[in-house]
Amino acid sequence: MKKFMLSKVKCVLFSLSVALLCAGCGQVGFQTVPTKIGDFTGNTVEGDVSSYAKEKGKVTLIVVSASWCGACNSELPTLKKIAADYKDAGLKVIIVNEDDDIETAAKYKNSRNIEWTMLHWNYDMMNKLGNPGVIPVHYLVDEQDSVQRVDVGVFNDSKMRHELDRLLKRQY
Repeated sequence: MKKFMLSKVKCVLFSLSVALLCAGCGQVGFQTVPTKIGDFTGNTVEGDVSSYAKEKGKVTLIVVSASWCGACNSELPTLKKIAADYKDAGLKVIIVNEDDDIETAAKYKNSRNIEWTMLHWNYDMMNKLGNPGVIPVHYLVDEQDSVQRVDVGVFNDSKMRHELDRLLKRQY
């Protein structure tokens, strides 16, 4: 019985170690994790040109995603709820889409009824975002363009709301 328990404990510890290692892998993909967001421009999926400076709010959530990303699609309802709940307080959401072409990105935006600005990625934009190398990635940015939170993978709704409450309260 002791051998079985010891074996089971080793298996659990190994699994936890692998999980912790993988949880940190998202940060490894960044060239640098930005502390401030510099202005960037990009093509909207509607065919216009826009910029971070033009689209940002009191607090801005920049989400790097793509139509083919399962995690990106699964978090979309939660992201829509957060955006609706904090819109009047000054939250703006900007999607940086990593699909291969702008047509695919536009179809994704329309099929998912995404109302926020969606910019198709470019190299300058990705450099300003630290070249994450993984999606989804979420940058929560304050009014002074300082990055307050970076989430790699599906974000934690309650932690994101806690940060939004803190940042938007400070803005009033």
